[in-house]
Amino acid sequence: MPLPAVILNRHVPHRILHGHLWVYATEVTRMEGTPAPGDLVEVRDGAGTALGWGFYNAASKIVVRLLTRTACAIDPDFFKARLQQAIRYRERVLPGRPARRLVNSEGDLLPGLIVDQYGDVLVVQATTAGMDRLLPMWVDLLLEACHPRAILERNDVPVRAFEGLPLRVGVLHGVQPALQRLTIGALAFPCDPTDAHKTGVYLDQQCNWEAVAAYAAPGARVLDAFCHLGGFGLHALRAGAGHAVLLDSSAQALAGARQAAEWAGQQERITCVEDNAFGYLKSSDGAGERFDLIILDPPTFTRTRAAVAQAMRGYKEIHLRALKMLRPGGVLATFSCSHHITSQGFLEMITDAAGDARRALRRERLLGASPDHPVLAAIPETEYLKGAVFTVLDG
Repeated sequence: MPLPAVILNRHVPHRILHGHLWVYATEVTRMEGTPAPGDLVEVRDGAGTALGWGFYNAASKIVVRLLTRTACAIDPDFFKARLQQAIRYRERVLPGRPARRLVNSEGDLLPGLIVDQYGDVLVVQATTAGMDRLLPMWVDLLLEACHPRAILERNDVPVRAFEGLPLRVGVLHGVQPALQRLTIGALAFPCDPTDAHKTGVYLDQQCNWEAVAAYAAPGARVLDAFCHLGGFGLHALRAGAGHAVLLDSSAQALAGARQAAEWAGQQERITCVEDNAFGYLKSSDGAGERFDLIILDPPTFTRTRAAVAQAMRGYKEIHLRALKMLRPGGVLATFSCSHHITSQGFLEMITDAAGDARRALRRERLLGASPDHPVLAAIPETEYLKGAVFTVLDG
C-alpha cells in the first residue's frame, strides 16, 4: 500500500534539496492521503519526483522530518543500522568515555531521537511524534546494542508540546538508578539522570572542560559562571589554577560541584557562590574583583527569533562585566547555546563589549559541542553551541 504523500510547492525554495531534513508547512501545496501524527510519508516535488521519506506531523510547523532519500523499508532493521552507525562513530571520536551522547537526533539522521549514556544507564528523549511512537522498539534495540542496566525516558522537554505530545518521565527498563559517580572529562562528577539540566549533565561541554583548562595559568584565580557541576572550574584547578569561584543560582548544582571537588581533593580550593550571575558580576566588578580566567557558560537566553535583540543585550552585559574583571593577560572562555544566535553575531557582540570595556582581545580558539554532538553541514540547527577563547592583551 503506497504511503501518503506530501507535495511541495513549485515556487518555494526547499532546503531539503540541499541536504536539510525538515519540510515546513509553508512549503506544502497539497497532500495525498490523510496521515496521522507520526506516520511515514513520501515527500515529492511539484513534478511528482520522490525526494525522501520521513515522519509527518501536521501539529508541528515542521510537518516532515526526513529519514532517508533512498527508497527502502523503514523498519526495525533500518533503525538498527542507524543506531549501530551512531555508536561506531562515538567509539571513534570519544573512545572509552563512560558518559557521552550516543544518538543526537538530526546529527545522526534520526530526527527526534536523543540517547545519552551514563555508564550502564541510558536516558532517552523522543521529541517527535514518529519517534515517540517507536519508543518500545528503541528500548529493544538499545538493550541489544548496549546491554544497559536501566533505560530512562526524559520526555519532559518543552519542545514536545510543538508536536502535540504529553510530558513524561519514567523508567523504560530496569529500575530507577541511584546517583552515580561517573568520569566526565578527566574528573569524577555526580550524575543524576533526573536532574532538570539536559538529561542530567551538559555532555556537550565535556571536551571543552579539558580544552579550556589548558589556558589556566599556574596559580590562576578562576571564575566559573553558570557553573552547574563546576566542570570548567574544577578542570582548571586540575591543570594548575590556584582557586576557583563556582557561581550558579542552583543550590542543587552547587552541591554536586562540592561533591566533585571533594572527590578530586580540591575542596579547599573552591568557593561556591549561589547567586544570580548578572547580580554577582555587577557587584564583583564594582568591588574591584579580578580574575585570571573567567568562563561564561549561560543557559539559552532566547528560544525565539523575536527575542534575539533582548538576548544580545543580556549577553553583552555579562561580557562587559567579565572583561572588566580580567587582569592583563587574563583569559575569557565564553559560550552561547542559543540556537537563534549566530556564530558571527556572537563574536560581533563580544567585540562590541570589548570596545566598551576598552580591552584588546586576541582570539585564541573557537569551540563547539563535543564530537558526540555531530554537526551536519546542511543543517545549521545542529551547530547550536558556539564558544571562543580570548586573551586580554592590554591593561
